[in-house]
Amino acid sequence: MTVSIEKLDKVKAELTITVPAEEFVAATKKAYKENVSRIKVDGFRQGKAPMAVIEKMYGPEVFYEDAANDLIMPKYVEAVKELIAQDETFQPIARPEFDIEQIEKGKDFIFKAIVDTKQEIALGDYKGIEVEAIDGEVTDKEIDQYLDMMRGKQATVRELTDADAVVEKWDVANINFTGKKDGIEFEGGAARGYDLTIGSGSFIPGFEEQVEGMKLGETRDINVTFPEVYPAEELAGKAVVFEVTVNAIKRKQLAELNDEFAKDVSNFETLEEYKADIKATLTEEKAAEIQNRYKAEVAQKAAELSDVVAPESMVKAEAENFMNDIRFQFAQQGISLEQYLQLTNGNMEDIEKECNMRAESAVKEQLVFEAIAEKEGLEVTDEDLDAEYARMAEMYNQPVDSVKEIFAMRGQVMAIKRNLLLEKVSEFLLENAKIG
Repeated sequence: MTVSIEKLDKVKAELTITVPAEEFVAATKKAYKENVSRIKVDGFRQGKAPMAVIEKMYGPEVFYEDAANDLIMPKYVEAVKELIAQDETFQPIARPEFDIEQIEKGKDFIFKAIVDTKQEIALGDYKGIEVEAIDGEVTDKEIDQYLDMMRGKQATVRELTDADAVVEKWDVANINFTGKKDGIEFEGGAARGYDLTIGSGSFIPGFEEQVEGMKLGETRDINVTFPEVYPAEELAGKAVVFEVTVNAIKRKQLAELNDEFAKDVSNFETLEEYKADIKATLTEEKAAEIQNRYKAEVAQKAAELSDVVAPESMVKAEAENFMNDIRFQFAQQGISLEQYLQLTNGNMEDIEKECNMRAESAVKEQLVFEAIAEKEGLEVTDEDLDAEYARMAEMYNQPVDSVKEIFAMRGQVMAIKRNLLLEKVSEFLLENAKIG
């Protein structure tokens, strides 16, 4: 076997691997032995037809695919070992893409492997990165917003029965609606007894605004135009009319803000004590948020100061992780991503584009962090790993040994170590940053 290598760019390499003809012949014979029992040839008992007869009947390439599959990965691994022996800096970091160049009876078997490899990263001046200070003071407005949120959770909902009751923003309007385009009802455009929160933005732009102000029992024609980009192409950009009837109006009644309210929602006797506790909690949360924002900015700038390239294979894998996270988050809310996009007139291409952009940034930062860790001699110790296991054990209320066993069985120990190392680098960069 012979192998040659060509660098296509900073990270991508193309290996051309040539397997001698006799090895390819041996692989086809092996493929014949593994498949002959399933091949029926007239004049021969099942599984007894000679290889030459089968090749004459189905063509010599009948066993090529199995032979190639049997050779490609082992020969690729052998080639990589040979290249590493010649140059220790050569290090593939992803599964390769294979392409067969020559496959023919009596000739060498030649295939190419295109693979992303570890790159040499020229790091910029990552110590002393300047970051603008963020004010961590908690304002009275933020405290009031928190109190409003708590009042909302404690609010009672009452149904308005007054004949003159009018739908207001944030009311829940129970409605019947029927949509028509050019006077004809369209599929999916009608419902009865639908609860719509006014101001939620869950319907077509302009719909909720026109329901606002309707009286209890009123029927009104609402004119709206579907967005130009809409999942149902027959409705995209089209003007339609919805006949809407308000069946009921439900309105939240907020609790009065006083000492009694503080007693109901906290362990404090007075509203002032409760506010002081809220301020302390928000201050702590804000400090943590600011630290994370500092870390994110420092990581971004460290990557920008380097000449790192995000390998396509790593970006693709990370983008898939981001997409899976998004799908999981919506599933937790009882809705699919596709349903959400339809309700909000969103576009899957925009979501995928955003995931790819985030993935590229994340991969660049990860590679730069790993290079900094190597240069600075930062490592994850056994004590660091044990501390992380203890933290997770407390979080999941499980014995430490059980947590260790679970992550070992899942093959996730290296992932935990990598995350711990990246966090060490993040803290190192922040400690050496200039904030002000």
